[in-house]
Amino acid sequence: MKSFKQYLSESTKVYEFKVKIAGDCPGDCSSKIKAALAQFHVASVSSGKSTPIQERQAEFPEHKNVNMTIFDVTAHYPATSKQVRDMVSERLGISLNNVKVKNQFEELEYEINHEHDEKSGKALLGTDYEQTNHQDVVGDKRKMSFLASISKEKHEGKEYSGVNDELFPKAAKVKAQAEMATETKAGKSVVGSSKVKLPTVGAK
Repeated sequence: MKSFKQYLSESTKVYEFKVKIAGDCPGDCSSKIKAALAQFHVASVSSGKSTPIQERQAEFPEHKNVNMTIFDVTAHYPATSKQVRDMVSERLGISLNNVKVKNQFEELEYEINHEHDEKSGKALLGTDYEQTNHQDVVGDKRKMSFLASISKEKHEGKEYSGVNDELFPKAAKVKAQAEMATETKAGKSVVGSSKVKLPTVGAK
């Protein structure tokens, strides 16, 4: 059985950030970042991972031909991305233009929005679409299967019981309906009166 401390440690919420710095980060940046964010009770700061040099970094489009150093930060207290960015920039002595910070949700949104940024090398202009007729959704085959499914269904009227059943029993109801049908066939109206005869034109 787990102790109270184990349950407490497992239920503790953490806040994750990605700190991205344009170019190389001089010195022991991990320790500096941890010290800069001490008020948020930092649990861990990863060692910096450097990306290859690119002509244009998506995070730093204003810089040319630079690499990017990424740190994963985990804290126990909540903080905004702006707070983390400002504190890291001040502690490391780096311009704000060279520091980008995203929390785990902002980073996920960024990845979704930029998942197709890399060029595939295929020209889309003038390329034909894949040939599909979607006969399983529309067309004669779909119509026939739909009609076949309808023919298998049985639609029968359903009688509902109500508060007037005691005053108007089922047998009397059936008899009244039969009499009404008979009167309708005999030329009488549903209220029991005879059918109105129209006068003959020219009769005196």
